[in-house]
Amino acid sequence: MMGTSILRLAGALGLLLLGSFCRLVGQDAVLVITQGGTYSGRYESQDSDRACIRIATTEPVVLENCELRGPGRLIDATAGGARLTVRNCRGYGQPPTADNRTRGRFLEINKGVSLLAEHNYLEHTAGLLVYQWSGDGSATQTITVRYNQARNIDGRFRNGGGAHVSFLQLNEVHGVERIDIGWNQVINEPNNSLVEDNINLHNSSGTPASPLRVHDNYLQGAYPLPATAPKFTGSGITTDGDASSALTTTAYVEAYQNHVVSTCNAAMNIAAGHHNVFHHNRMVTSGLLPDGTRLRATYAATSIFNAYQKPGTVFFANRVENNTIGFVSWGRHLPGPDRHDLSEGNCAECTGTVHLAGPITLAQERQELTAWQARLRQTGQAVGPDNSRNPVSAAP
Repeated sequence: MMGTSILRLAGALGLLLLGSFCRLVGQDAVLVITQGGTYSGRYESQDSDRACIRIATTEPVVLENCELRGPGRLIDATAGGARLTVRNCRGYGQPPTADNRTRGRFLEINKGVSLLAEHNYLEHTAGLLVYQWSGDGSATQTITVRYNQARNIDGRFRNGGGAHVSFLQLNEVHGVERIDIGWNQVINEPNNSLVEDNINLHNSSGTPASPLRVHDNYLQGAYPLPATAPKFTGSGITTDGDASSALTTTAYVEAYQNHVVSTCNAAMNIAAGHHNVFHHNRMVTSGLLPDGTRLRATYAATSIFNAYQKPGTVFFANRVENNTIGFVSWGRHLPGPDRHDLSEGNCAECTGTVHLAGPITLAQERQELTAWQARLRQTGQAVGPDNSRNPVSAAP
């Protein structure tokens, strides 16, 4: 949306400014925020190189009840030092306006000081990216991503192919306490999305006293394009990264009580780092598209795999324990026909697994969403914007 003054913008878009200042610019963003405050309104970009909102202040900013549409970044906080809350916002990615470009991220923040992203809805975006961190890990200087709904994380190019994107990636966020990634619902439809790892933790870590927590999320769908292609590298949740030291690799991650459903390649992998533990998760994949067509790129539900061939001083002390798994991988046989619940040869530290009785069906996949929603109700919580209390349902 365009305008020539704040008054016109306020009249056209319902902008709310509380002790703050904003300005319109011609190229890099529809709205540039240069002072702290609370902002609300509708903002639309029509150019992959133009963000909807850019944060250009280190003062605390709250984006609340916003609706954002565009082919590029919806919220750009890459200047460093942002103290950002994004709450009850809706973000809709539009087709890229240039070749070899994905739709923009719902939110990208670099060297931030604080981030709270909660009760948002995002559709056909490239998700959230947190790159490096300047906050001290205290309660007011950490990363919290919770109660969000996402549909169809989308790394596709308009001219074919695509790039690796995630619902959430932390990249080079080292030794930060109190990180909380919980109660998010992500649903990706086959042939209408392109996500790699729904949650990717790349060279990022919590601390021994305060692990990086990834818990109680519902993650459905991770497919190649087309969905029946034979190869795929994504998953539901992966610890990742090629760092060469124990201080800079992915470490002190605790992932628990997540439901990971219908993911090709894998559900949850520890592929890098140390002192990472996945426990009491549910990983359920039928190996089928909704129409019953077999998926060809399913491999194994979980593994502890030194993907970057790092020495024992970098990759060590990882555990996968007490998870419930039913993962179809056609032609394999662990623990039974057409199953690969634990990656053969890469799961010596995977213990206490409960293997679901086969066959694993599409109906069982649907039951995972029902069970997760029941837990939401039991705990008195809701996901998505507060003015829409009903969770987005799974694709039929």
